[in-house]
Amino acid sequence: MEIRTTARHFELTQELKDFVDKEINRLERYYDHIINSHLILEEEGYRKNAELNLKVYGTILTSQHSSNDFRTSIEGALEKMESQLKKYKSKLKERKFRERKKGKEPIDLSPDTEEKEF
Repeated sequence: MEIRTTARHFELTQELKDFVDKEINRLERYYDHIINSHLILEEEGYRKNAELNLKVYGTILTSQHSSNDFRTSIEGALEKMESQLKKYKSKLKERKFRERKKGKEPIDLSPDTEEKEF
């Protein structure tokens, strides 16, 4: 997974970048096929905003959180993303189950069926 981090209106420290990389890599526990992630950290006066965009097969998931601290904002955005990933994964499983169910025809295995020989 490719991880991009953007800092707006402040200088991103290496400590914060390492924290972001470690936390975003945890998301792979919930869904393995994440293509890339983009975290946007923005400082607006005393508010610290974190916006996380994940590109997965077929869609882009987005979560946002604001607080007085960057770590709290990042953790809040990650918690929201975890629930979105769980929901997305369950929808995929449900869709695959329905497609399998539609694709298969019931096989009649009752003993009173007769075979015809030519």
